[in-house]
Amino acid sequence: MGRRRGLWGDIRHWMQRSLHGGMTCEEFEAALVDYLDGGLGALARRQVDLHTLTCPNCRRYLRAYDRARKLAGDALRHSEEQALRAVPEDLVQAILAARRVQTGTPGGPG
Repeated sequence: MGRRRGLWGDIRHWMQRSLHGGMTCEEFEAALVDYLDGGLGALARRQVDLHTLTCPNCRRYLRAYDRARKLAGDALRHSEEQALRAVPEDLVQAILAARRVQTGTPGGPG
């Protein structure tokens, strides 16, 4: 299919295909967990670094994935009771009110 990539897309395509050790987006995704865990060797780590420099989509994906991992890790480190105390009361009340509307349950406080 004649999909137009634009100049930056052409450069990125050339770099992925022509540079020794170039990496595709699929290879980047497969290496991501090991990259974030520090489990890649020096060459593989440089390949991922190069790919993130040349691919804005994978750079955004890396940031979002890393942020999600950190949030999940934080959630698992706290007890359920601590996590519940951290939820703002107005949010709890809004959720309960929305649930009452969905189920047709008469309202209580809120």
